[in-house]
Amino acid sequence: MLASLALVDGQLSLRHKAYNTSQFLSPDWVSPKHPNPTRDNGLLVVIKGEHCGKHVRRIHHQYENGDPIILLAVVKKNEDAANTLTGEQLQLDPGHLCIGAETKEEKRHNESLMTMFREAHRTIGRAK
Repeated sequence: MLASLALVDGQLSLRHKAYNTSQFLSPDWVSPKHPNPTRDNGLLVVIKGEHCGKHVRRIHHQYENGDPIILLAVVKKNEDAANTLTGEQLQLDPGHLCIGAETKEEKRHNESLMTMFREAHRTIGRAK
């Protein structure tokens, strides 16, 4: 279920759009959907730490002491166009991330951007 923040009567409120109405959600009912470190290639949002609020996309993952760490590219979201890579990269635990909402059109725009970036990263990794 997709939830969003809305300003209602001057107060922040968690809302869920169902059909043509917006319904209130209690904060107790909402929890983030964390990404699978090996599979989720869509838009992610950093929800903890110093990079909170940044939009990112998965490049690759690795394990440190048995725990997954995701290598991420920070992106700038663009309306009706592919995201723009900022050049910044992060390594974060999946618990610091939440799956972001994307339309089918946005997914289509961004599919090739990250495919090329991931292939370049794999090539560099093999050369080491």
